[in-house]
Amino acid sequence: MKSFNVVHLRHRPALTEVVVVIDVIRAFTTAAAAFAAGAERIVCVEKLDQAFALRDQSLGAVLMGEEHGQRPEGFDLGNSPVEVAASDLTGAHVIQRTSNGTRGLASAHQAVALLAAAATNITATARWITEHHPHSPVTALCTGDTSEDEGCAVHLGALLRGTNPAPADLASAVRAAGAEHMGVWRHPTHSKHEGFVADLEACSMVDQYEFAMVGRLLDSTVELRPVVLRCP
Repeated sequence: MKSFNVVHLRHRPALTEVVVVIDVIRAFTTAAAAFAAGAERIVCVEKLDQAFALRDQSLGAVLMGEEHGQRPEGFDLGNSPVEVAASDLTGAHVIQRTSNGTRGLASAHQAVALLAAAATNITATARWITEHHPHSPVTALCTGDTSEDEGCAVHLGALLRGTNPAPADLASAVRAAGAEHMGVWRHPTHSKHEGFVADLEACSMVDQYEFAMVGRLLDSTVELRPVVLRCP
């Protein structure tokens, strides 16, 4: 690894960079859960109308994601890793749209290599970079305004430098960031609060999955597929 930088959504990565787009709560934790539930690929889009247009072109595609934190009307699944983990997505082609995570992927389309990551697959992400782009500069693109994405990015940087950051520290940081999310809600319902608490626990499961989520540019969208890397 030549260099490692942590930036935020407004940054436009250079052509020579490996870019890891991070959205821990909850977009890419949800994406990882979808792959674990059997999804074959996830096409990430920036806008709702793109999602519906792609669904119309792809018979049987599953719409997954959120708008202003809620499942959009007409979507099959929300932005909840717990909900998605309980679904049978065997062989499914999923179309995902979220406010931050999928938008971050779209902004990084010029990268030499593009990955989506969360705490649940961060070590596999580091191993993929080490195996495929050991001498390229790496940028971690944090998509949210709260602290968990940056904490995950710092953990990734430590892994790429060959140190052994404590998974428990990252898990604690993710749980602590939950209060930041709930602090911006106005009059949350009991069910919304309970659902978020369950999702937050899912988001804090560091290295639950042994696959990287590797992106490929498709016109104005990004296709993610899982690449399994067994942790030693």
